[in-house]
Amino acid sequence: MSYEGQAPPPGGYPPNGHQQSSQGPGEHAQPGQASPSGYGQPAPYQQPGRQGGPYAGQPSGPAPAPGPSGQHGQQPSGSYAQAPAAPRPNPFAGIPTSDFVRDAIAALLLLVSFALPVTYGREFEDIGDRFHFVVILVTVLSIVSLTLPYLARAGVFPPSWTVHTTRKARLLANAPYVVVVLVYVVMDILTSDEITGLGTIFALGLAGAVLAAQPRQCEMGPEDLDRDVSKLWWSITAAIGGFIALTYVVSLIFFLIDIGDFADFWGTVAAVGAVLAWIVAVAFSLWAIYGTVVLRSPSWRLVLIGIGVMLVCAFVFGAGEGSSLVKIESLRVFGLGIIQPLSLEEGLGAIFVPAAAAAAAAPATLRALSREPRSTTWIFTAVHGFDYIALLAAATVVTSALLFFVDVVDRSTGVLVTTIVLGLLILAVALYARLSLAKNLSASRILALGAAGVTFVLGLVIVIMVPEEAFGDGKYITVGHLLLAFGLPVLVAIALTVPKDVREYFASHRPVGQGATNAAYQWAAPQGQAPGYQYPGQAGAPAGPGAPGGAGAPGGYGAPGQAPQAYGAPAQAGPWQTQGAGGNAPQAPQPQQQAPQQQPQQHVAQSEPVQPVQPEPVQDVSHETAPHETAPHETAPQPADPSHREEPVSEVTEVVEAPTSSGFTAAQALDPSTPGAVLAQIVQDAPELRAQVAANPSTYPALLGWLSQLGDPEVDEALRRREH
Repeated sequence: MSYEGQAPPPGGYPPNGHQQSSQGPGEHAQPGQASPSGYGQPAPYQQPGRQGGPYAGQPSGPAPAPGPSGQHGQQPSGSYAQAPAAPRPNPFAGIPTSDFVRDAIAALLLLVSFALPVTYGREFEDIGDRFHFVVILVTVLSIVSLTLPYLARAGVFPPSWTVHTTRKARLLANAPYVVVVLVYVVMDILTSDEITGLGTIFALGLAGAVLAAQPRQCEMGPEDLDRDVSKLWWSITAAIGGFIALTYVVSLIFFLIDIGDFADFWGTVAAVGAVLAWIVAVAFSLWAIYGTVVLRSPSWRLVLIGIGVMLVCAFVFGAGEGSSLVKIESLRVFGLGIIQPLSLEEGLGAIFVPAAAAAAAAPATLRALSREPRSTTWIFTAVHGFDYIALLAAATVVTSALLFFVDVVDRSTGVLVTTIVLGLLILAVALYARLSLAKNLSASRILALGAAGVTFVLGLVIVIMVPEEAFGDGKYITVGHLLLAFGLPVLVAIALTVPKDVREYFASHRPVGQGATNAAYQWAAPQGQAPGYQYPGQAGAPAGPGAPGGAGAPGGYGAPGQAPQAYGAPAQAGPWQTQGAGGNAPQAPQPQQQAPQQQPQQHVAQSEPVQPVQPEPVQDVSHETAPHETAPHETAPQPADPSHREEPVSEVTEVVEAPTSSGFTAAQALDPSTPGAVLAQIVQDAPELRAQVAANPSTYPALLGWLSQLGDPEVDEALRRREH
């Protein structure tokens, strides 16, 4: 049993808030006197007529201070020392904020319910019609039960009153509301001439009564000692779900009895459509309850609470006379789903979902569910939100398709076709987002939020395109339409963004990049094009073959004597060019800048694969003459035999053998003299050569670390070989 919030014992505390002792060193506290350690009983008040101050008469106390007359223990006439008054206990101390919120919501639901219809005769009947005053009485009794814990803290009840008494009294005070609901259900079953039904007043009122009846957080004891209350409220949640299922079964039985008359008027297809609409209503009402009660899932519990809130809002804002939203549900109302898709009027059941949500919201019910991290609970709340989006989208598609075969209902073909297409798009997006989010929580958050946004936009279009009512004026916008367009996308977005646990989870589980992905938004040379090509007019394009840094300079370098451009500069050309017109940096790790004395070597190494070295003509050294002289009998020097040129040409061919589409070769990726900048560009533009780069002994550590994160088996094998 929790003692949190009880007032402290009175007396014994001086104004500065620290407990003091009147004992000297080594003395023990006497009865009614504060102990030196501060945990004894408070000191008694001063009694009138006693001298020596507030602790007079205690033989072990200190000597009294001399009075004005010079005698010890004398006080001025008529003056008595007074002990501080006992603090008055605060009846609200120790109550968590959640309990105040629970009381406020319960009172609000009970009061707002008075504005909603109670039942239906020849027209909608309000709370003041006929004998409906009984609903007023039980509602007021439920509101009064909210004051019980505060009256107990104020000391109104006798000393024998305990927290357990408060919990029992609250249950008994709200039980009459449940009895009244059952009476109206029986009346709906027994009336055969006219439909009575139950109005949305019971949706809000029963939910408020359930909230008022459940124990508050401050009234619950330790979990291992107060297990019965968790079992009780888990059972109450299950009982409400079972009652909803029972009403749906009874309504289906009534429909099957009269299905012949229904089919004669509406047609066989309409009868099939009515049964399908009943299945959708059952799944909508019981899916989240099943997940909460049977699967004991905290995430399904949050989905159930969210759906309960959505239905309450729909019932309140749909209470107007011109609204097409549900106002009455009856066991004998069946088949409207073919006219009003997603109306949730197939039988009596959805009206009690807010009460099931209220029972699931009890702190005692949460204790009966399984344990999991809060971040996981919220993420899977979004997953189950997509389940409901897929359910309503599928219902939209099926219902719209069936209307093509119902002659009694006049619908626009264009509207029906558009609704079917949009419903299929929502269904595909919801299923893809649901599967992706459940498979990879950290990497699919943006995808899930985007899917929620797409659902909102397409659902809003469906709401705007809802056709005119088949009988009369106005649009048949239903609860299902509103949940598909607004309620469920908002639930997904809140679950993935608002809770602190979710934000911390995604902040610490950011997805790791899977290689170079800037090709989707950064310009690069088309496949098969020369790697050093720059189109005319491009920033940094060469001015001409002989211009400094032009095409005549191998590898995109400037004229002889110029320092090579920095890696990644816009004007750079060659097989290791890393930027397009946009100037974005590559994703691969960049090598550290080499020392100046290493740059000429890099220039030669980079130029060799692109600019093959041509052999010089071989001259006959036996006829050597002075410079600028030619023997009369000699002709101009002739090239040597072509066989002498094959060796260097074959060497160059071996270096550039089997180039990839990006212009790089395996030999270049394995060559230890290949600069780090070139290796970084190879792994970006030629993924098939990453294993060779990983095996290159001169690959710098940052690039090796980047390669190790790719998960490529060939790359991992090359890295393991480096270690041996």
